[in-house]
Amino acid sequence: LTRQIHSVRSSTPFITFVIAYAVFTDQFLFAAIIPVVPFSLEERLHISKDQVQFWVAVLFGVFGLAAFASSPIWGWWSDRHASRRLPFLIGLLVLFGATLILWFGENIGLQVLGRILQGTASTVVWTTGLAVLVDTVGQKHIGEYMGWIGIALNSGSILAPLLGGIVFSKAGYNAVFGLVVGVVILDILLRLVMVEKSSVLAEFEHELATASLRRGSAPIDGSSIHSDDEEKKGPIVSITVSKTSSTLPAVVRLACSYRVIVTLWATVILASIFSGFQAVLPLKVHDTFGWDATGGGLIFLPLSAPALLGPVIGRFTDRYGGRWFAFTGFVILCVALALLRIIEHDTAEHKALLCILLILVGSCMTLTLEPVLAEITSAAARLEQSDIEAGLEVKSSYCQAYALFYMAWAAGNFAGPLWGGLLVEAAGWKTMTMSMSIVAGVSAIPIGLFLGGWLLSRKKPDV
Repeated sequence: LTRQIHSVRSSTPFITFVIAYAVFTDQFLFAAIIPVVPFSLEERLHISKDQVQFWVAVLFGVFGLAAFASSPIWGWWSDRHASRRLPFLIGLLVLFGATLILWFGENIGLQVLGRILQGTASTVVWTTGLAVLVDTVGQKHIGEYMGWIGIALNSGSILAPLLGGIVFSKAGYNAVFGLVVGVVILDILLRLVMVEKSSVLAEFEHELATASLRRGSAPIDGSSIHSDDEEKKGPIVSITVSKTSSTLPAVVRLACSYRVIVTLWATVILASIFSGFQAVLPLKVHDTFGWDATGGGLIFLPLSAPALLGPVIGRFTDRYGGRWFAFTGFVILCVALALLRIIEHDTAEHKALLCILLILVGSCMTLTLEPVLAEITSAAARLEQSDIEAGLEVKSSYCQAYALFYMAWAAGNFAGPLWGGLLVEAAGWKTMTMSMSIVAGVSAIPIGLFLGGWLLSRKKPDV
């Protein structure tokens, strides 16, 4: 029975669920307090009404800046650590502490500190967490499993503001944070229960070596023992024979790759568009259709529902490559964003058209996000392989690769609300959607040319 329980704790479906729930928790904590922040600033912290919007912007801004700044540092440290479990748990404890500070902090300095810690802890999910996932499923299948991450990301983004607003209106400020703490506690329990695949393999090797010694035979070389999941990754190459190491951290070497640069650009644009809509869409449907806060929350359903197709898109990406999926996604995104300009009348036709276009936008984001995540994973694998071929000391670089991804995502989350909100205020909805359309269309060109390697190249792709 003990072995059966242990096998469940280290199984691929359970580990995938734990990582997906960690992403859900990260997004839930970020978004659940959105309806609460203005009230908290004015009623609890006694911020004057004319300063509330400024401090709301500051609190959301420092979250993004903290995530951006901490990503490369945390990714580098996590890759150098023997086990990913400790960094994963440390990040969760920081997140729990940040939640308590935001709950009980009664001055603006503590609120800023809480958001900084929250942004730092968020980095752990997107660096260490995704590295655990790729360690578990292997590079060849990462696209499919990243689809589940996309579902968790969108679920947290949708459910959190809705539940936060409902709980706040019905039960008050403390009830919202009680809900948030409950979500975090479940996350803690899941991470404690989860057992990494690498830990299982190490334990298995130890048992075999002990058994061999008892029989008086030579210990079995652990390098010859592979799990099924490791075989999916390809042949295992010894990493103990290297004598030298690269002088540059992996995060720097990855950032110098033209393929990674294009991938990061795509990530910034996706995050900017998604977060930009988060900032302006509720106000748009309120001004045009007269919808209340509930309607403003529900309008994100057609934008996020296509994420359910993430595992399917990821599977096709694993099989056929992601270049043309991402290129097609950006081209259709360009068209859909341009058509959003015509939404301006309170009619059933325009309401239906808005929902249809948002489904298209959400589908394009799913069509693009899975190839982007798969390409980031591939970049880390290529870097390790190049080090092997060069006779360098090989160290994992997955955390640093995902750190770059999350830096780009955080930059987009920071820029998107400014892009959308300021442009809508200054020039209107039509100009905002057209500007996003142009950027998406232009971005399709380098993505089609470089994602997965130079389109016209017949040589082995460079790192």
